[in-house]
Amino acid sequence: MRLRSGSGPRALKRIYLATLLVCGLLGCSESPNDSPVAPPPQVTPLATTAAPTARQLTLWNRSCALCHVDGKAGAPRLGHRGDWEAIRAKSRATLLDSVVSGLNDMPPLGYCMACETADFEAIISMMLASGGGQ
Repeated sequence: MRLRSGSGPRALKRIYLATLLVCGLLGCSESPNDSPVAPPPQVTPLATTAAPTARQLTLWNRSCALCHVDGKAGAPRLGHRGDWEAIRAKSRATLLDSVVSGLNDMPPLGYCMACETADFEAIISMMLASGGGQ
């Protein structure tokens, strides 16, 4: 059996890499729908930082919320003070490095391929501020 040009292991490798790229760019998720998850109303940013922008909240909804709303894979839950106690003791630089590099089950960039450093900093502040809930 002879393979056509453009098929075979090299073509499969290109398809696989293209699929990974598309999934990374689209932020593959287990979410059954693409409707955004709004942050709980008690979420307020720390007094030392500006409120997250609409763009940053959208980024949060598309990536961070996948795990931080209900604690998937052990992620600290938004609005649950006990989940954030150990995290609050860490410096902002350490937290930023954990998000960028990945930590435990959180992948590098926390599924947010479109986030920039300022986005991560605002989102981290918002999530830390949310720990004042339950």
